[in-house]
Amino acid sequence: MAGITPKENFLRLAGGGHPEYVPYFTFMGNEPIPEIATKSAFIELFETKPPNEDGSMTNVWGVTNYPNQDTAGSAMPAPNVYIMEDITKWRDVLKTPKLRSDLDFEAMAKAEMERIEINRDETALRAGLGFGPWMTLISFMGFEGAMLAMAEEPESVKEMFDWMASLYEPYIEKVLDAYKPDIWSMGDDTCTERGPFFSVDMYKDLFKPYYQRFAKQAQERGIPIVYHICGFIEPFIPDMIDFGVKYVEPAQETNDIMALKETYKGQLSYLGGYDWGKHVPRNYPNYDEEEVRQDVRNAIDKYSPGGAYGTLIWPVSFVEDPHIEDLKKLVWNEAYEYGKKVYK
Repeated sequence: MAGITPKENFLRLAGGGHPEYVPYFTFMGNEPIPEIATKSAFIELFETKPPNEDGSMTNVWGVTNYPNQDTAGSAMPAPNVYIMEDITKWRDVLKTPKLRSDLDFEAMAKAEMERIEINRDETALRAGLGFGPWMTLISFMGFEGAMLAMAEEPESVKEMFDWMASLYEPYIEKVLDAYKPDIWSMGDDTCTERGPFFSVDMYKDLFKPYYQRFAKQAQERGIPIVYHICGFIEPFIPDMIDFGVKYVEPAQETNDIMALKETYKGQLSYLGGYDWGKHVPRNYPNYDEEEVRQDVRNAIDKYSPGGAYGTLIWPVSFVEDPHIEDLKKLVWNEAYEYGKKVYK
């Protein structure tokens, strides 16, 4: 079909579909490539605090996050600083966050569309509310504390998750009505590179019910869900499909993506297949451009047969690396240009 838009091509990919060409999933929406398949709306329900003097941010739950070199500038909670030691005392620690005083969803949606400069005819809009129970729990207690809480006091964990989810849930319909997203965005990093942090049974008991609650209205409206989950995700895929996930990203190479495409054919698409840590150019920051381009083509050739695949590549380095932006442009544009040719 001549003249297919990036939006239509990406939506055609949903749930294991076969697009006209291999799309590049524009994770941030501002990658410097000719077509932007998706852009994400930022939605904030609660009043936020201004940045602290040291550049850190304290979120609505009281967790202070610090940007740092080791995470390429991404903000993370300070190591070994926890707001919660005993999950049974969560009511003493967490306070109901204050809703924004200007919570007008139609006005918020209009302002956000202008801010992200989206052409809704050409680019698909992603929207979501950003609540990931596992990532939230570890930000409160650390990994060890969170897993001990889940093993020893699962009812308290569920009570806390239920209270938190109930703060967001009444606004899902309002967001869907006002923003009219093409894709509902969710995610929670419940896996390491080698495997999940916990069992499938624990996932079903402690986490899946809340994912289902956040997915339900989008699922009922037929809005495809894109789900962010790093690591070895294979054990959780049937449950994700169950609550409406149609795209999973970043679909890391620790998973057998080709086998998953066959097992869940016609149900799920994979955005990724290119773990940057495995593809950093030899002798970086010195590298052969053609070698880098060929590496990108090899990944697309490997994962694109039969559809159900889009590229997602995000080179990262230390914050002040003067070379990384040029390398990003190189791999992004190669993924885009080569992706346009694959199915011809």
